[in-house]
Amino acid sequence: MRKNRRKFTQCPNCGYTFEEVNNYCPNCGQENHDLNVPVKHLVWEFLEGTIHYDTKAWRTMKYLLIRPGLLTEKFNIGQRASYVPPFRLYVFVSIVFFFVLALSTNNPGINVDKAEAQAKVPVVQVNDPLTDSLLYSSKPTAATSEAQAIAVSDSAVQAIENPTFKTAITKLVSFSKDGEQAKQKLLKNTSFMMFILMPFFAYLLYLFYYKKRRNYVEHLMFSVHLHTFFFVVIIIATSLGLVFSGLDLEGWVVALMLVYLFFALKQVYKQSYGRTLLKLIPISILYCLTLVIFLLGTLAFSVMMS
Repeated sequence: MRKNRRKFTQCPNCGYTFEEVNNYCPNCGQENHDLNVPVKHLVWEFLEGTIHYDTKAWRTMKYLLIRPGLLTEKFNIGQRASYVPPFRLYVFVSIVFFFVLALSTNNPGINVDKAEAQAKVPVVQVNDPLTDSLLYSSKPTAATSEAQAIAVSDSAVQAIENPTFKTAITKLVSFSKDGEQAKQKLLKNTSFMMFILMPFFAYLLYLFYYKKRRNYVEHLMFSVHLHTFFFVVIIIATSLGLVFSGLDLEGWVVALMLVYLFFALKQVYKQSYGRTLLKLIPISILYCLTLVIFLLGTLAFSVMMS
């Protein structure tokens, strides 16, 4: 959308004399646009720009969700002004993704009402004081269970003889004891890991479609849009899981990702359905293996840096 400019005849910053075509000062780079106007004009410009951006965002999300590969194709052929830039879209969606992921890990799960639980468990009345004390002392609690687990892990660490392995296990046990702090570190490092995973996956595409003679950037944009879609799907599935407890959508999510990847490959690389399917299988397997390796590496890095 074209911006209505109130142009100066002379640059107020450096004194350069403008020509009619100058939207920015060729000398100092300042925008040739007069902002010294009534507030209603500024409000209107703000609303105009916001509506325009919202239109761009909705169009981008629509194509991302229901037209696999189309955004990548449009970017590769140069049709970019009408859509949110790929990396900006990815950053925004990833922020929402890790926020929802943090909420889901904080979800305590299904809380059973104490009175209801007691009503369902038969109570045996015992009048013997000695028996009562033994039963009371044998009741497991969360604190005693945690203490026992820590004691077992500490004793297991002490039994290890290899110094290097012992140090690694010690750090792992210490990291697991951090609780919320450890989770936050892991989420932070995972977000960085995903950002590294995208160019790696793009390189896999570059190898599989080497005969297409495409620039690496085209494969990278495919990877960015693909992971953005993955994040959106996981956000929706996780949010539904938070609202409807017990709802299991993992299988559907994986199936949807595979179907989306298939049609995205078909749209962007213009090969037959058969050839696309033959490449989808090894690409998916290699991607899953790479993801597992990257996740394990992220966990190891988080533990060693703790």
